[in-house]
Amino acid sequence: MNRPDNGIMDEEPTIYIKLEEGYDGFEGWGTSLAWWGHIIGRWSNQEKLAEVLDLVFDPVKGLGFNIVRYNIGGGENPSIQPNTLRPGGDVPGFQPELGQWNWNADEGQRNVMLEAMKRGVDIAEAFSNSPPYWMTISGSVTGAEDGGNNLREDRYEDFADYLTEVVKHYKEEYGVMFRTLNPLNEPASNWWKKGNIQEGAHFSLDKQKKIIQLTARSLQRKGLFETTVSAPDENSVDETLDMLHGYDEETYNSISQINTHSYNGEQLEELRLLAKDKGKKLWMSEYGTGGTQPHDHEDLSCVMELAERVIADLRLLRPSAWVYWQAVEDESAQNNWGFIHSDFKRGDSEYEITKQYYAMAQFSKFIRPGSRILWTNDAHSVAAYDSAKRQLAVVIHNGEGQRQICCDLGVLTTDQPTARLYRTSERENLAEEVVPLHSNKFTLTLEAQSVTTVVIDHISYK
Repeated sequence: MNRPDNGIMDEEPTIYIKLEEGYDGFEGWGTSLAWWGHIIGRWSNQEKLAEVLDLVFDPVKGLGFNIVRYNIGGGENPSIQPNTLRPGGDVPGFQPELGQWNWNADEGQRNVMLEAMKRGVDIAEAFSNSPPYWMTISGSVTGAEDGGNNLREDRYEDFADYLTEVVKHYKEEYGVMFRTLNPLNEPASNWWKKGNIQEGAHFSLDKQKKIIQLTARSLQRKGLFETTVSAPDENSVDETLDMLHGYDEETYNSISQINTHSYNGEQLEELRLLAKDKGKKLWMSEYGTGGTQPHDHEDLSCVMELAERVIADLRLLRPSAWVYWQAVEDESAQNNWGFIHSDFKRGDSEYEITKQYYAMAQFSKFIRPGSRILWTNDAHSVAAYDSAKRQLAVVIHNGEGQRQICCDLGVLTTDQPTARLYRTSERENLAEEVVPLHSNKFTLTLEAQSVTTVVIDHISYK
């Protein structure tokens, strides 16, 4: 509960909101559609499908995600039996062999993307986990035998053509304009080995540069000028930085956007500064967490991990967009990844909302695209000012033990006597309260293991 209205105590730690300490250009929140789109998008129960899509993409009913990353599948070798790919991970490819195209493939993921756009998604990126199996050295989209490069030397131009042809098809047939296209996914990693349960492909530094440049040229040749290349989508911030240090001028000229995953790494500020120096947009394009409990919808550890990661990324990496891995995860995998769980093996249109869903809502429902992201003097908090709505949102993450804080709005003022508070904790899921405002400040008692968002309306300057 909030502390009773008895004024501001000087000894309480104070979070200061300073409008000048922040960055503009925040484009929003998103999710990759692999692999859940392939499963959910084929549900026969259209009412249940609509419910899930509302929960993820609708800005009023759900998280309000406005970005999707569409996975251009490679399509596994049909002669490999049994197929080792996990449920949903067997994303169909559009080119089963050279010279043949199947544009009816991938119905599920396509359905989810198109329905998401009806709910407000306005930015789409296409990405690849692996080339089609017949372009690979191992004959499988799961990786090379030794975890090394798996794209055949004589297929680099074919792979670039494949990716850009899919982009062209979606533009012409569905009016979908992919703003960016990434031919890579965690390419420096060596765990992409034949027999994996998901698609994956290693690309050494020299091969990354080659496919990036060829993909950019292919887009230009086909007149797809509204789509540019992003890269490299490494697993960690440090790996992304390492790869970028090896890119030459032609490779940098071939990309418009730097993508990184933030599962690991410490050089967030260094990557941000490099992106700024190169004049490239920077995305945090993938992160996910499963906590410590096997399939426990009330698990708080993933709530804490998610909140800590989001705040650290917004404060230090300062990306234009923050994208979760897959919003819906396979319940049968017995983990707590994702915001919504459904049994991909059964495919029975049933789902459950997890505690992590509400933790994500603490950010995405109130820090909206176009906001100015503000980093505060408190490492466990972040704020956002939406000038169009004249609204300020402050999100605070708290670990073990209660703590009291005061928040000083600085030059931002309001004529409202109260603010709205939303909290997710052990006992609460986005629970709403009213917070009194005094002398341009508010005071809170933060619950242990909680994420708290305070929203203040009718903001103006002193």
